[in-house]
This record gives sequence, structure tokens and C-alpha cells, in this order.
Amino acid sequence: MGLQHKWVQGLSVVFLLAVAHSARASVEPVMSTYMPNLTIETIRMYWLKDDGTPYKTINSLLDTQGKTRQIHMAINGGIYSKSYQPEGLYIEQGKVLSKLNRQEGTGNFFIRPGGVFSVRNGNARIDTLDKFRLTPMPDFAVQSGPILINQGVVNNKFSHSSESRKIRHGVGITNKGQVVFLLSNQAMSFYDFTQYARDRLKITDLLYLDGTISTMYTPESPVYYQHYPYVTMITVEAK
Repeated sequence: MGLQHKWVQGLSVVFLLAVAHSARASVEPVMSTYMPNLTIETIRMYWLKDDGTPYKTINSLLDTQGKTRQIHMAINGGIYSKSYQPEGLYIEQGKVLSKLNRQEGTGNFFIRPGGVFSVRNGNARIDTLDKFRLTPMPDFAVQSGPILINQGVVNNKFSHSSESRKIRHGVGITNKGQVVFLLSNQAMSFYDFTQYARDRLKITDLLYLDGTISTMYTPESPVYYQHYPYVTMITVEAK
């Protein structure tokens, strides 16, 4: 694994170019990103172990699945309920483990439009709740919300004057079809998170996944301590 250093506006930005698997992990002062190469990598999702108990932590997932899989990136998935269940739709290996949630409520998950990030036959997409279909059945899918960018259109529910600043993370797809997992390295508003994704990363579809508790694992950036348990988790792995 080689490191290529680049200086931008006086700040050291380290781009971790994954020579072995041709994906790119980028760590900047503002944002960490991972862009999988889906010709030689695959996106998977996890919640429960074979015995029915949840993984809860990224390191537990790595200890179990890392024995037989080469995991290049792992991050927590969508928002979950107080009972530590997926708040909405969750599909793992073609099985619906939690149903689509169209209810009204309070909190980020219920800000509209909500969306679903899904993977089928190696192809990833982000759909609004209205457009998402279970046929054909995805291999993996997770519901979250809100959608911050939909087909290039920014969600107008968020203002640059917002005082709500937290760690944010989400999944996006660029104008060239590149999947991007992104995690802010500092507290920011939804507006700033969205503007960065659109202007810097050229993302045209962006689904918010979660916030304050979020962490991203790569082999170069291990997760040494996790403050809160996770429910669903998303990985990028070697095929």
C-alpha cells in the first residue's frame, strides 16, 4: 500500500491509494471518503451473526468475517430504533429482515424524502421511498434518511444558517456512477455536508446514514474504540 501526499491550501491531505485493489480511501481535515472499485470489490451489509446475536461493533464484525473475507472498509449503516432494530427496510443476502417504514415521525430518519441504498448483482443505487421496488429483490439494502441530493437536486429543507452541527456520514453516487462512502471529520450542518458532497465529490445522489456515533474503518485507519453499539454495518470487500 503506497501513500501519496498532496498539499491543498497549506493543509496536508493524505490520499491512501489502494494499489492492491484499485479503490481510493481519502482522509482530509474535513472529510474521509472511500470509493470502491466494484469491478473487483463488492458491497455487503451485516446485522446478525449466525447465532442470531448482533455484531454491535466493527471490530466484532472484523473478528468474525475477517477470517474468511478481505474487508477494505466498514462503516455503520442506517439509523436504528431505541430497541436496537433497523428503523426501516433492511435486506441481507436477499432476505428482508426489516420491512420498509413509511410512517411519519420526528428525527432525521423521517425527514422527507427518505431513501434506500441497495445493491444487486454488484450494482448500487439510491432510491426515494416512492420509487424503491422489491422486485427484483436486492442482495442488500438499508433504509435511512433524509436524501440530501436526489438526481442532482439538493434537498431544500436545510439552510446554510442552520446551527445544528454534528458528525455526519452517508453514501453517495457521483455523476459518473461512482459509489462514495463519506464521513465528516468535524461537526458540520446538513447544508455544509451536502455542499461538500456536491461541489467537491460531484455527488448527484446522497443518502444520509447516521451521525454522531459514526466511524469508518480501513486497514490504514483502525477503529480502536467504539462508544456506542451499531445495528447494521456496511462493508466493502474483495470479491
